[in-house]
Order: sequence, then structure tokens, then C-alpha cells
Amino acid sequence: MKVKNLFFSIILITLLLINACASHPINKLETKKVSPKGAILLWVEMPLGLTEQQSIYFKDIANSAIAQFTKLNPGVKISLKFILHDEQLSKFDQDIARGAGPDIFSVSLTDDKIPSLINSGYLKNLDKENIDLSKFRPETLKQVSYQNQLYAIPVRLGTQVLCYNKNKVQETPKTLDELIIQARRGYSVGLHSNFTTAFWGTGAFGGQLFDESGRIILGENQGWVQWMKWLKNAQNEPNVYLIEDAETLQEAFIQERLTYMTCVSSWLPILSEALDTNNIGVALLPGQENQPATPPLWTVGLIFNRASSENQHQLALKIAQFLTNTQYQQQLQVKAPFLIPVNKNAKVDSSLFPKQAVLFEQSKRGIILSLDQLEKNKVIFEYGSVLYDQVIAGEITPEEAALQIQQAVNNQFD
Repeated sequence: MKVKNLFFSIILITLLLINACASHPINKLETKKVSPKGAILLWVEMPLGLTEQQSIYFKDIANSAIAQFTKLNPGVKISLKFILHDEQLSKFDQDIARGAGPDIFSVSLTDDKIPSLINSGYLKNLDKENIDLSKFRPETLKQVSYQNQLYAIPVRLGTQVLCYNKNKVQETPKTLDELIIQARRGYSVGLHSNFTTAFWGTGAFGGQLFDESGRIILGENQGWVQWMKWLKNAQNEPNVYLIEDAETLQEAFIQERLTYMTCVSSWLPILSEALDTNNIGVALLPGQENQPATPPLWTVGLIFNRASSENQHQLALKIAQFLTNTQYQQQLQVKAPFLIPVNKNAKVDSSLFPKQAVLFEQSKRGIILSLDQLEKNKVIFEYGSVLYDQVIAGEITPEEAALQIQQAVNNQFD
């Protein structure tokens, strides 16, 4: 009896061991992570006005990002191509039309050609993709949607701020009135002056371009009119200069002929290259009491070629996921301090990165346009640019200019 029991025990243990050995490699296969493989083409739009040294700096940032990604995903080969701003979307259109072009393209989403690319069926609709949108700042998602459909993924933001010479300034102005007071005390002020670059002051007077439903209301409220009146009066003040050409404005600041200037965040590498970066200060644009300035926000995002294979598209989405994760977005504060993160979980430490903290804070107060509004926006700014110059020259009143813009846009878009 004992021998029989021993025999059955040995059989039972043997079966259990066989089962354990058989199940172990199966579990191992089931849990093993499959590394993505394939090759894709990535285009990156080059910003306007870069010097040779700045172009190298910009390309180094992009190459570094790709190197980090491929280190984590060694089976993925990424061919990187830099496209000049002047030819970016027209080249994209032409290449896609003949079945070529990139799988993924990093481009400014303020270009009015993007809706036409969507309507032509060239861009991938991302609505059904498994993309975690909760990590993005809500305002950035507005500029990646067209007719309530997702067509791009935001990567970074740009905006306008007030740059100043830290060697000359003790305390920066918080309001437009304080800015005028400082100008009267001898602090020279350069205001980037055209309809687009000077639009930031409209919000300080309660003005808006569109209402919540997307209807154009620029000519219906007095915000833009009051801002234009302020600019006309400001140009008659001592030490206040309205300068339309960006290079002229930058050169005057670099040569320390200007204490303050309104500047675009992407200018900071230019200024840092020309001046000691410790001498360049960045402050919020001045507004009015309880009414901040509202500069435009520019979103750089990723668009996807609809003709790409499913594997290429999934690899492109994986790159987008990497570029927008919290860790990488926070790295940009060190590598590219002029870039504003779109990931809402990316924290900006004001003690370590004071300039970035100001840019981030200013971006919270900015205005952003959806892809649906780009066509209307183009028309408004075309009319506005002509009428702005006439107002500053005293040829027409701000009220007349606002009325003409409103009528022209209403006639064109019913």
C-alpha cells in the first residue's frame, strides 16, 4: 500500500513539474514586449530668419530628439529632412499628390493651407486613434481640430513677450500707463508695429477677434479701436518707437538703443547669441488693471500623411507620443528655453528657468485660433494690415478702420 501511494505521488509530482516547465515559456512569450520595427520619413519646418549658427542649433535639437527616440526603439529608422518655411506646405502638397512626401511633418499650424490639405484628403484623420488627449493643454487642442475632427498633434507653443535690457531696468512696467511713464523717464521702447504683431494690446481693452461661436466681432466692440488710439498717442511720446521691420527692431535692441521691445519667443536664441543671455530680461506684456494683454499663440504640431502604410503611421504616432510626453517636454526647458511645452504636466520651475516661466505664464493669457478660423483670419489680417498702416499714418480713424474690416469680412463670408 505504501509503495502504491509512493508511486502515485511520484506520478503527480512529475505531471506538475511537466506542466510548470511547459507553462513557463508560454508565459514568457506572452509578456515579452515586441519592439517596433520599420522606417519612416520625418520633415521638420525651419523657422524664419535664422542665422547659420541658429540653424545648426535648431537642427541639433531635432537630431537629439530623434537620437533619444531611436535609442529607446532601435528597430525604427527615421530619415530626417529640414524644409524651409517658404516652401513647406506647397512642397508637402506636391509630394503627396504624386504619392510621396513624409509620413509625419512638424509644421506651424497657423498656415491657412492646412484646411485645404485636409479637404484634399492628404492628411490622416486622427479621431479614431488611441491618443491620450488628456495630457495636452486644452487650448492647444483647439488649433489641431478641423470641423470637430482631430488632424494634428500639438508639440510646442510660441507667443509674444516684453524683452528688456536687465542692465538698465530696475522694475518692469505692469501696465501700459507704466510703460509710457518709463518712456518719459528716458527708457526707450520699441513696439513691433503691424496689424498682426501689434494685435496683443487689443485684449487689454476688452477687444476680441471672434466670439465663442466663432463669429467675427472685431468691428463690433471698441477694444481694437481703443488700442489703436493708444498706439497713435504712444508714437507721439518721447522714446516710443513703432517699428514694423523685425530685423531693424532686433538690431536696435542688440545695439542697446532700445531698453524695451515687444518680441516673439523664438527671437530669444537670436538675442542670446548677440548679447550676454544674463543681460536679457523677459516680462509679461503690459496690459491694464485687471485686463491683461492677449498675444496670439502659435502652435507647432505634427500632421500625418494619409498615404502612409499602417505600420509607418503607427511608428509616426509613437514618435508623436515620445515628443509630447512629460519627461521630454520638461527637457526642452534646458535644451530649447524659447519653446513652451504643450504637455500640461510639464512643470516650469521659475527659480531655475525664470525666462521660461514668464513665457509659460504669458501663454496662459494668449489667444489661439482653430483650423476652422484660419481662412477668415487670413482675410481679416490682409484687410487689417492695410487699414492699420492708414490709421497709424492718420489717414483714417480707428473707428472707420474697424467698420471697414467688419464689412469686408461679412461680405466675403456672409
